[in-house]
Amino acid sequence: MRVYPDHLGKHLNQPANQAGLNYFLIFGDEPLIRQESQQQVMAFCRQQGFDEHHGFVHEANFNWDQVFDCANAMSLFASRQIISIQIDKTDKTITDALLQLAQLNNPDTIIIVHGNKLSMQQMKAKWFVAMDKHGLYVPCQHPDAKFFPVWMSKRLQAAQLSCRQDVTQFMCRQFEGNLLAASQEIEKLSLQFKQQTLTLAQVEANITGHTHFGIFQWLDTLFAGKNNRAERMLQQLKSEGTELILLSGTLNSEVKKLLTYRYQYQAGEPLSVIFKKAKLWQSKQALISQVLNRLSVAQLEQIYAQCGQLDRAIKTQYGQDNWPLLQLICVLFQGQHSPIQPVFEPIHL
Repeated sequence: MRVYPDHLGKHLNQPANQAGLNYFLIFGDEPLIRQESQQQVMAFCRQQGFDEHHGFVHEANFNWDQVFDCANAMSLFASRQIISIQIDKTDKTITDALLQLAQLNNPDTIIIVHGNKLSMQQMKAKWFVAMDKHGLYVPCQHPDAKFFPVWMSKRLQAAQLSCRQDVTQFMCRQFEGNLLAASQEIEKLSLQFKQQTLTLAQVEANITGHTHFGIFQWLDTLFAGKNNRAERMLQQLKSEGTELILLSGTLNSEVKKLLTYRYQYQAGEPLSVIFKKAKLWQSKQALISQVLNRLSVAQLEQIYAQCGQLDRAIKTQYGQDNWPLLQLICVLFQGQHSPIQPVFEPIHL
């Protein structure tokens, strides 16, 4: 069963939801949310009488026998135990071992498996499905941009800090993509201004910004047509030393996919079928539908051609600053709403 982190505490506190929880799957790319979700789950387990904890981190030459020895042995000091395993990848050895653990379903043992974000294919694996059937899956991702101000407001309120909307918006700009840094700075503000109403001047004078964006966060913003925000994210990636060739290559690959989807749609294939064949996440489907609806075939072909020009320029014109060309490509993503238009000579993909 999937339970989102902001509802996890409430879900675990309801007696009707507490029976039969033998597995917790905590995965995602946001370290702070993952850490706090694990803490909530550990606190819940201890309230239920699971006092002994064995923690494992999967590394090279990992010995699964140690895990199974714990899972199969009675606790020396308590009747109930917690086994937590951190995994950062999956291969056949790992998935076989996890499936074996999933089949134990021992009421005196709770197993927590945690790590970075899983792909859709990994979530369809037998071990995941089996554990999910007898437990909870907690996806730990950064809040979507439109919900980030709500997250920030709740965080400030929890630290007994009140503020106006301009302060919340400023904090969001400073810490988007880096919740751990946001949490640390809010804690610092709480020590200085607890139970006070924060002003923008106080916040500006007392925090250090730690905005961080990933390449795919930038792409999602670009595809959503939020050009100002995408430009801000691009400048941040540039300042962090992200290689232009990496941005160009990733963008080129994603635009090629968009154009492929558009040609397939043009040929009469339903988007639902296209997305299913491409194995796109549900949330990603909405974003791709949005960009396909906003940009015509001709506009996508122009963007793809410009991406090719950028790629060639990076590889052949070593002394030239090619960042402005990437910025120009970003502007093209704004587009205008246009119906599906026929194209008679598709670009060869």
